[in-house]
Amino acid sequence: MLSSAPILTTTAPVGGTKPYVLLVDDHAPSLRQLHQVVKGAGHSCVVASSGALALSQCDVRRPQVIVTDLSMPNLDGRALAHWIRARYPSVPLILMTGEILDMPTLDSFRRTFTAVFRKPIDLDRFLECLDRLMPTESFLEPTLTYMPDCS
Repeated sequence: MLSSAPILTTTAPVGGTKPYVLLVDDHAPSLRQLHQVVKGAGHSCVVASSGALALSQCDVRRPQVIVTDLSMPNLDGRALAHWIRARYPSVPLILMTGEILDMPTLDSFRRTFTAVFRKPIDLDRFLECLDRLMPTESFLEPTLTYMPDCS
C-alpha cells in the first residue's frame, strides 16, 4: 500500500529552505506514486492536488522544478505553465500527460515545458531529467538559471 503524500491545502511554507520539486496532479493515486518515486530518488517534494494549490505554494516559496499533469479541472497544466512562465520564467516545468499529442501540439508544449513525458512515464528517463534539473547540495546558487535539455 502506498503511503499518503502530503497534499497541500494551505499557503503555509512547506519544506524549509531546501530546494524542492512541486508535484501537481488531481488524481490522488498518481500523485502518491509520483511522490514516492521522487522522494525515493532523494529529492524533497511537495504535492498539490490542483493547479490553484500549486500557484499558492509558488507564491509562498518558489520550487526548483514543477512537475504537472496536463488534464486537471479548472486550472490545467497548460494554464499553470503560462502563469509560472509569466512570474518565474527560469523554473523548469515538466509535463506529464496521458493524451496522445499531435506534432503541432507537442511542438507548442516543448516551447513552454522543459520536458514532456507521456504516461505511463519512463521512470528512469524522468528521474534522469529531474536529477539534471535539481541542484546538488554543493551547488545551491539562488540565481541558478541553467535549464538542461531533457528532451
